[in-house]
Amino acid sequence: MFDYVIVGAGVVGLSTAYHIRRLSPDSKVLVVDRAHAPGSGDSGRSAAAFRAFFTNNVNLLLSNSSIEFYKSVEASGYDLGLRFVGYLFLADKRLYSELRDGLREAERLGLEFKVYEPGVIEDSLNVRVRVEDLEESQLVGVGDIVEGIHALKAGVMDAGKLVEYYYKAGLSTGISYAFDTEVEDLIVEPRRPLGIEGEPFPWQDLRVSGVRVRGGREIRASRKVVLATGAWTWRITAKAGIESFTRPKKRQVFSIKASKEPLRRILYARGFNSYNVAPMIILPRKAYIRPVPEEGSFWTGVSDDLGRPFELEDWDPRPEPEFYVKGVLPVISLYFPPFQEHYPHAMWAGYYDYSFDGLPVVYEPYESDLVISCGTSGSGIMKADAIGRITASLTLGLEEAELYTGETIKVKLLGLKERVTGAEKLVI
Repeated sequence: MFDYVIVGAGVVGLSTAYHIRRLSPDSKVLVVDRAHAPGSGDSGRSAAAFRAFFTNNVNLLLSNSSIEFYKSVEASGYDLGLRFVGYLFLADKRLYSELRDGLREAERLGLEFKVYEPGVIEDSLNVRVRVEDLEESQLVGVGDIVEGIHALKAGVMDAGKLVEYYYKAGLSTGISYAFDTEVEDLIVEPRRPLGIEGEPFPWQDLRVSGVRVRGGREIRASRKVVLATGAWTWRITAKAGIESFTRPKKRQVFSIKASKEPLRRILYARGFNSYNVAPMIILPRKAYIRPVPEEGSFWTGVSDDLGRPFELEDWDPRPEPEFYVKGVLPVISLYFPPFQEHYPHAMWAGYYDYSFDGLPVVYEPYESDLVISCGTSGSGIMKADAIGRITASLTLGLEEAELYTGETIKVKLLGLKERVTGAEKLVI
């Protein structure tokens, strides 16, 4: 018997377990996961970029606080691979209109960003900024770059190292882990069982008392169960008649070697950061190019919204080479023609755990002793510490969570009844 059972050893589940033990050192905490090691699901498939730049003020608060915590971890001597290369939004008129709220929030919080004229970007990054006269531009539905917006408190990191940090920190505080343990169902029981055949009945006061794993074994929680299962949450909760308010959508990453000089000039662009590498580049249609200088390559992808179904293909979804050729390349090669000559040397796929508004969902349905923490919408890595603190606080019955930066946030703001307003526009 454990006090708290956390399902999911991705970065949010590990952060939640760590902060439960930090706030309640005597609690017995168990983290279970179907994989053989922590971070083997979507956390390990992430593009692992971070930014303190969102259109929703709560999302911005969560990311900013988490980034500050990660900086403190590195300052203590633990390498997370943080590289503040920045996020460079190469915005046409449509993308610029979506960025306006983010610019206002960044200014309000005093977060630094730079604005570049198209000509400056063209010279320093070898990018084609005037494309509207091209037939391909009209076909793809993108326009000339009207401005480059460089968010400075942003960059890339090593997702595996972040997972490792929380895992090892958890071990040191006495958290238990059970890997190769696949949760199939929630155990729903009456708080006061009557011993009558057919229980539980609708009129009984019910709670989630544990989880049932593959093979029929049961793991019990005397206080609460936490689901930090990302894209798989809805599959688990649906069996118990509980809505997660999130759905999974496949996302793919394609790695391109900068093997020739034109791509190397882009990868090692000077003047944007102290590393003398390109920033994380966001293009119109939410295509991205992530620098990976340690590999001498780029990771590329695109946020395809309308059209791709909400579904789980498999625990290990397969990337689609044709998606790169027809979905990603037409956008990035329009602005960066050298990409036309290269094909991915590696590719992988995972899932975004989409919420209905682009903000995390952290709530306890029906006062059931079940806490659901999901809906990271593609930004779980960059907000994991703050989400873990909020989830831990709700699990322990606290009304507010204190973030690393000292701000307090009501846990109900990420719930349903008193949820913060304003959908996030920058889900990339």
